[in-house]
Order: sequence, then C-alpha cells, then structure tokens
Amino acid sequence: MKIYNRFLFVLALSFLLTTVILAAYGENRLDLYYSLYLIEGLVVTELFIYLHPKAKGNLSKILWILFSGFILIVVRKVLEILGGI
Repeated sequence: MKIYNRFLFVLALSFLLTTVILAAYGENRLDLYYSLYLIEGLVVTELFIYLHPKAKGNLSKILWILFSGFILIVVRKVLEILGGI
C-alpha cells in the first residue's frame, strides 16, 4: 500500500471513530466535531512525515486554513463567555 493510500485510510478511520464515539454520546455540537477533526488531521499529517514534500506543503496550507477556522470558533466562544462584548 502506498503511503498516500495509508495516509487517507488512517485519516478516514480516525474521523469515522471520532464520529461514532461522539454520536454514541449524543454530542451534537458542530464546533466540537470540527475541533477534533482538525486536531486529528494535524496529528496524522505529522505522523506521515515521509509524504512527498509538495504534497506535505499543500496539506500544510489546507491545515492552516482549517486552523484559522478553529481560531474563529475559539474567539466566538470567548465572546460568548464574556457576554458578547
């Protein structure tokens, strides 16, 4: 199995397990799913360090865009806690 296929398999499996576990607990907050998927994506990408440099660079760009979405979620939650300042 090529490393790209293994990468996609591990990523899909981790997303599937996360979804099943959170659904089993009755969790329905989209921001929690997004945050966990982002963390899993970052971890799996770092574990597959031997990806082609161009592929690794493109994945890094995508993960930075997703990380900025995570920052927006955090800012929204902080403003929600502070009472909408």
